Amino acid sequence: MQRAAIILILSLLVLGCQSKTNPETLRPIPVRLAYTEQPNCALVHLAVAKGYFQEEGVLLQPVVVGFGKQAIASVIEGKADLATAAETPFVFAALEGQPVSLVAGIFSSGKSNGVVAKGIDIPEELRGKRIAYTPGTTSEVFLDSFLMASRIARKEVTLVALAPQQIPAALSSGEVDAACTWNPILKQAATGVGAAASVFFDPYLFTLTYVLAGSRSYIDANQDLVRRVLRALLKAEAYASLHPEESRTLVAAALKLTPELLREFWNESRLKVSLDHSLLLSLEEESRWALRRKLVPQGPMPNYLDYIDVRPLQEVKPQAINIKKVSQ
Repeated sequence: MQRAAIILILSLLVLGCQSKTNPETLRPIPVRLAYTEQPNCALVHLAVAKGYFQEEGVLLQPVVVGFGKQAIASVIEGKADLATAAETPFVFAALEGQPVSLVAGIFSSGKSNGVVAKGIDIPEELRGKRIAYTPGTTSEVFLDSFLMASRIARKEVTLVALAPQQIPAALSSGEVDAACTWNPILKQAATGVGAAASVFFDPYLFTLTYVLAGSRSYIDANQDLVRRVLRALLKAEAYASLHPEESRTLVAAALKLTPELLREFWNESRLKVSLDHSLLLSLEEESRWALRRKLVPQGPMPNYLDYIDVRPLQEVKPQAINIKKVSQ
């Protein structure tokens, strides 16, 4: 515990030293941030609860959405300045020619996505069944990989496109036999069918990463603001590391979940503000998948080094960057 306290103190000192302005004298800058009420935005909710955005001179204007694809759409449509979203909708935006940039990953998990089924004991029994999914999201990426790993062709199942919030009721009513989604909706869908539920995970197939992103022009013109947002999220990261129970309680209240339920997801997650090389590889791999499946207009593979703006995190916490090559 003493070692953890020292780590937190050092982390906050580093953040304080890297801030060029005393937080007490910062002029608040408004920002419309699109984010979800889901565990993948835990650092955002924790930063709100602890007042870290306010401390860093960020006047947060929440744009609460159902899932990350909607958050990215909010930025593209001019309804939000920054968004938190999984890497998949970011990839689709890039492939569709949208001038977007990401500045950091803020959450990752190998067990966020899964397949929940009713009355099915093994993955192979999904053949010939109706499976719900949410197009253009990690749901579709994971489902494709899961079916392939189970040696089931897409044409051997009936895919039913649904919004994630529709999935629990669809599975419970029998509209679909299974669904590919993420937590906590995955857990809610399984609970809704009781003992008949089976849930299949495969952390080796897919790791979800939530990122902080925005339009390229906005991020380029608002570097100071983005640094402030990152400092607030880094404070939340440090607090979560030192006080996991208190953090879960605060986030659970924001998400309207029990701390016990949130703990299931929390323990399988990595709450870190970083730019890892693995994220770059995921962006490239998902782009190849989307192009191969003809889910986007055919064109060249984006150079994702041009879609990652390392400058804000480089100023705030350079040791959190582990990307081997950086575009100039």
